[in-house]
Amino acid sequence: MKMYQHDRAKAFQFVLHGDLVGERVQELEHAWTTAKSILGGKELVVDVSGITYADKVGMDLLARMRDSGARLTAPLPPGSEEFLRSLGLPAAAPSGGSIRTRVLQFFRMC
Repeated sequence: MKMYQHDRAKAFQFVLHGDLVGERVQELEHAWTTAKSILGGKELVVDVSGITYADKVGMDLLARMRDSGARLTAPLPPGSEEFLRSLGLPAAAPSGGSIRTRVLQFFRMC
């Protein structure tokens, strides 16, 4: 997995690509812990559109990030339609929704 970090004036963003498994989960958790110490009121955004697979530990970490206030997004086009389907999300953009950004509603249902 590749992880990119973008620190902007109003938000700090993680952009994730590849499989979120094993040591990669630990790397993301460490980066998240570090980022939390510098947020200073900024929104934390996690772009998961590039994730092709996440094991249970990876999914648990994403859920914990969401539960702590992070906003999980999947800008179109998604990196993996199969991954989005595994989260219970439609692969196509929802009607009436933003074609630019899809919020991962799965995590709201947990």
